[in-house]
Amino acid sequence: MKKIKLIFLVLICTSLINCAKRGIPEGGPKDEDPPILVNAEPVENSINFDQKRIRLYFNEYIKLKDFRKQLVVSPPLDKSFYSISPQSGASKYIQIDIKEKLDKDNTYVFNFGQSVVDNNEENKLPFFKYAFSTGEYVDSLYVSGNITSSLERESDDFISTFLYPVNKNYTDSIIFNGLPNYVGSTLDSTNFKMTNLKKGEYLLVALKDENSNYKFDPEFEKIGFIDDFINLPTNDSLEIKLFKEEVSFKSFKPFLESENRIGFGFKGDYKGAEIKLIDDKKTESIITKNKSSDTLNYWFKTIKYDSLKFIVKTPKYKERYTLKFKEMDKDSLVISPSTKSVLELNDKFKILSNIPLTYVDKKYINVLNKDSLLVPFKVEIDKNKFDLNFDFELLPNDNYIINLYPNAIVDFFDATNDTVSYKFKTKSRTDYGTLKLGITNVKEFPVIVHLTNNKDEIIRKKILNSFDDSCVFEYLKPADYFVKIIFDKNKNQMWDTGSFVNRIQPEKVFHYEEEFVIRANWILEEKIVIKWKRFPS
Repeated sequence: MKKIKLIFLVLICTSLINCAKRGIPEGGPKDEDPPILVNAEPVENSINFDQKRIRLYFNEYIKLKDFRKQLVVSPPLDKSFYSISPQSGASKYIQIDIKEKLDKDNTYVFNFGQSVVDNNEENKLPFFKYAFSTGEYVDSLYVSGNITSSLERESDDFISTFLYPVNKNYTDSIIFNGLPNYVGSTLDSTNFKMTNLKKGEYLLVALKDENSNYKFDPEFEKIGFIDDFINLPTNDSLEIKLFKEEVSFKSFKPFLESENRIGFGFKGDYKGAEIKLIDDKKTESIITKNKSSDTLNYWFKTIKYDSLKFIVKTPKYKERYTLKFKEMDKDSLVISPSTKSVLELNDKFKILSNIPLTYVDKKYINVLNKDSLLVPFKVEIDKNKFDLNFDFELLPNDNYIINLYPNAIVDFFDATNDTVSYKFKTKSRTDYGTLKLGITNVKEFPVIVHLTNNKDEIIRKKILNSFDDSCVFEYLKPADYFVKIIFDKNKNQMWDTGSFVNRIQPEKVFHYEEEFVIRANWILEEKIVIKWKRFPS
């Protein structure tokens, strides 16, 4: 009987436990709703505003995330004019304290972007703003559009948009030393919309405002602009292309890199820059551009000196420097191959030097294939003076040996190479793919076709001068590729950037959005139709 009671008691406990398990709450669906503004003091779009404090109340606890990056006040106010709380922690309201008297008859907008999020799930309240007027009405006009990169495939985010009224105070230099009347932002998209604007004529500028000072710093910031002034109201959706200007050349204080090499750091376009020794010392010299940095190297043969005086100049620039002597090691010739194993069928073999080369003698060089047969070749020093370029027929599935004997090359200091041999092989044609492009709706030639990888690095390049020119990329490694087409207006075989002061837009670039997947032993044929509506007029 006791045993039966015990079994009965165990069954009852088990039943209760199972019931208890079924009754455990699961927490309900995940909260995906953004916070909601439920009240504002003063109310939104107030007129004749003269308060010292604004409070914006929400239906749940919120916090400000990255608001220093996303907050845009328009017209711009010095940060001493206001403060915002809480800057950390959670609250059911945002408080804006106005510390200084605001201008009369202005509509002010505090645009928080997407920085207002709920405390738990961080659901964003998109494009939240609060507007009020110190006059009799709230301005209600707007301008909108799209901002994309001119040259790069991917567009930047958080692009600022500035509006400057065209009045008696307007000058072209206002973007460098003045402040805009209205400010907007693309946030994390390419679209922008500036609201609460006054009727009038304006200059519209887009800027990657890296230091958030509402001014254009051409040394490190990108800019875009509309060619003509805009008149509000307007229903036009504006297209702006962002680009980095070429800044004016400027050199920096030189430094001794080795016994016979002086570095001159610089910024801007260095083409045409000259470096001259202005002492009475006579020595041979050569100038090269450093491959990995913005440095011009002045190479000179051994002379005795306590100090050297230089002049660096371009047609529009001149600067003098003095460099004192310091004990340094001397550069010695080091050469290396461009590949140590496989040379792709579309590439050229190169020998790379650490010192400028002045002479190459072909009779001290030979190229052999896997059958030890001599391969006819051409060889020359590249215009950068550091590379020795070889040109010969590359066959698939072949092995090659390049032999250099003493006196094959001579560097600037009259040093020559030791005997060296470089070995490499080629792959089969079936290891590569081919891309054939048919490009239509081209209104102007020539065009430059760039084939790029997913890092926007140029892999191949073709220049097309007419519809009769084929656009075929052979011997491509299996990978994903993208295409951009540059309209080479000045026919210099390169993309040219723009200039705000000179009102020059960058050369047009068409980015084909779809990627091309190249497979081994495969030919891909595709058509690209240029869509001209993507370009600002």
